[in-house]
Amino acid sequence: MKKSFPSTVFVPVLLLVVFALILASSLLPQETLGLRDNPYLASVVIQLLIFAVPSLFWCRIRGREFTPRLRLNLFRPRQLLYLWHAAVFMTSLSVLLETVLYRLRPEGFVGSSLVEYASFAMNDRLFDGVYLVTAFAILPALTEEFLFRGIVIGEYESLSPTVAVTVSAALFAMSHFSWVRFPIYFTAGLVLGAVLYASRSVLAPILVHALYNTAVLFGEKAALGIADKQNVSSLLLIMILAAAMLVSGLLMCFEAQNIYKDYAEANLPSDYGRTGERRGAFSHIAQAYFSPTFLLLVLVFITAATALR
Repeated sequence: MKKSFPSTVFVPVLLLVVFALILASSLLPQETLGLRDNPYLASVVIQLLIFAVPSLFWCRIRGREFTPRLRLNLFRPRQLLYLWHAAVFMTSLSVLLETVLYRLRPEGFVGSSLVEYASFAMNDRLFDGVYLVTAFAILPALTEEFLFRGIVIGEYESLSPTVAVTVSAALFAMSHFSWVRFPIYFTAGLVLGAVLYASRSVLAPILVHALYNTAVLFGEKAALGIADKQNVSSLLLIMILAAAMLVSGLLMCFEAQNIYKDYAEANLPSDYGRTGERRGAFSHIAQAYFSPTFLLLVLVFITAATALR
């Protein structure tokens, strides 16, 4: 591919394909998709078709020179503590936002959570629990992070890391087609983008995302049940989540400081991608958010999220 490849125009085209596949799968009956007969296998196939196949096709088109920008290398074992704090921070922040938004708009959480998609597969057998986590927590984290934190950030960071992280977070949030949940997924996307740059590995946000999905699978229903009571227990839940968010956020920042200190002592080069042309921040924002294809994506999100509400 030529260096002049207009990623800000063509990356949203990739997302348009993904959005179309997501909407098609949401409109088809579960019997047609095979979710009733073999929910685990059906979920794996759906995830691969929606996210993995378009992503791999994109990487094939972009060629080998694009591969380093995916950051497929392993993260350092010393960063595991940072990743744990990031997972706790992301989970507590997301559940806190979810609890508050649920109390404001409870109808917006009906049929739009990960638990709803996986509830028909849940039972008490051990291996079913393993299959459940693999199909509904680990695999979605793998395929979604490869697309949003791997490809999208890899393409947009030529503008600036800030633009790349915010665009990937916005596209990640829009892919869930929910107005009320948009702030939850957007903030989660920001945390995952920060994890990518701190660790210099796309495997790190995959791990954090998988831990978050697992927590949602087994804890969201209980959290929303407490929030629905709107009594002392609900207030206590909010206080606990806020405290967990603040403590884990501070510890996450402390560990990030140590990570960047190690990079500096090792005299490692910056991992912020190409700098591209020297232009103002507004020019970069306009190029990312006001391309015709990105605006078309926004229109698809608005239309679909309103119709599915």
